[in-house]
Amino acid sequence: MPQVRDRFSPAQRRIAVVLPLLLMVAIFGLSSISFDLAAPEKSALGWMPPTLQNFLHIPLYGFLAFLWFGALAALGVAGRTRLVAAGLIAFSYGVLDELYQTTVPGRFGSLSDVAFNSLGIVLALWFCSWFQRRFWR
Repeated sequence: MPQVRDRFSPAQRRIAVVLPLLLMVAIFGLSSISFDLAAPEKSALGWMPPTLQNFLHIPLYGFLAFLWFGALAALGVAGRTRLVAAGLIAFSYGVLDELYQTTVPGRFGSLSDVAFNSLGIVLALWFCSWFQRRFWR
């Protein structure tokens, strides 16, 4: 039986790994935007209500977990190991990102953001697992 890794060309494997890394760079960039609490309308994210900012963590980290799931498949990681590894990478990055935000003026890390990140990760990986069982043979 062919390995999962054999389904991907070297170029596809490189792209599969670069995509989640690019998303991580984009998340870092978003996390680096300072927020002026005295004049929120002047801040880059001031136009967006805080509730929306919080809920956007769900699809953002869900997409990150999804991309890592695909990257790990391209690298030949199989089964539950791929599922757990994708979840751990995305979750760990989310926690580190929240810690980083505590160093950015006007930003703060929060456990609620980690919870939203986790919800997105779990939902995305549940979908990946379901899709794989149903269609990816």
